[in-house]
Amino acid sequence: MIYDTGNYQGCLDKAVAAFDYAGRREEQQRLRTAGRYRGIGVAAYTEMCGMAPSRRLAANGFDRGGWESARIAIDASGRATLYSGSMSQGHGHATVLAQIAADVLQMPLENIDVVQGDTKQVQAGHGTFNSRSMPVGGSAVHVCAGRIVEKAKKIAAPMMEVAAQDIALEAGSFSVPGTNIAPLPFARVARMAYLGHVLPDGMEPGLDETLFYDPTGMGAPSGVHMAYVEVDPDTGMIEILDYVAVDDAGVIINPLLARGQIHGGVVQGIGQALYEEARYDPDSGQLLTGSLLDYAVPRADSLPQIRSQFQQTPSPTNPLGVKGIGESGAIGAPPTIVHAVLDALVPFGIAQLDMPLTPQKVLSAIQSARQDKSH
Repeated sequence: MIYDTGNYQGCLDKAVAAFDYAGRREEQQRLRTAGRYRGIGVAAYTEMCGMAPSRRLAANGFDRGGWESARIAIDASGRATLYSGSMSQGHGHATVLAQIAADVLQMPLENIDVVQGDTKQVQAGHGTFNSRSMPVGGSAVHVCAGRIVEKAKKIAAPMMEVAAQDIALEAGSFSVPGTNIAPLPFARVARMAYLGHVLPDGMEPGLDETLFYDPTGMGAPSGVHMAYVEVDPDTGMIEILDYVAVDDAGVIINPLLARGQIHGGVVQGIGQALYEEARYDPDSGQLLTGSLLDYAVPRADSLPQIRSQFQQTPSPTNPLGVKGIGESGAIGAPPTIVHAVLDALVPFGIAQLDMPLTPQKVLSAIQSARQDKSH
């Protein structure tokens, strides 16, 4: 197992600058003299994701492949339909997959329809897990779209009376750089692909490609997260004042959706650190937190503004240079929050608490520490 790439120092430097680490350390010490307890948490992580290649999964005992599929069908009008074996679960993957295809095919995003999760239409696929949708599923789309373009160039070549390798695709038209040959619209080439009038010998009509993409390896996202919290010593309540996340997920295709994934993961991690717990009655074994009446989850009014930045270090394991991002926030947030709370509790001599750090647990620890000091 090899960590593909990473700029760990770059992530740390960005996080320290955005967080104003030195300034907050000074503020923390000043407020302690006034009986206010603030803490700073820092966590650096790296992970492996985008499970592949298939042979490695077999060696590790998985009864599944590491590939993902894509099919792109261009109709006679030049409109594209993309069928992906990857399945969005609210991530916005359909938008990003369409972006990837649009970039290669040089066509407007609105000209691409995306089909996912329909087993009647979609070829076999493995779905979404281990942050593999972009490194594996997105790469499948990228390579598949490239095959469409290469075939279209071979069809355009006799129409433009040049060699296919001399043709470029830009802004929705095929052209021959450095010449006065009139550009040929993609839609015109698509129509000729179905008419079959100028197809090279041995080429089948149509523009329809299916690809099963198996990467050469996995990606290793990394990052540095920082949190600033305040603990009320009289109630045990924890307020998260600020949260900075700097994540390296390789090339970022859609920054808005990438930040959304970080935000969602961080919120999940905050829930794990402060709220969520499966509790059982010690005598009967009955689950005591079986509904949201008893099982606490983070709410909007208990969350900070999550400030997300990216350090982009391309991955060499796939043609897009992307890594995974789905788990990043949930990996970085729990230790970051716990470290921040324990840092705030240093004056009480509290060095360890188990998650979740509920107000009752924090208050009990403070009271016990005060009693020990009084004795």
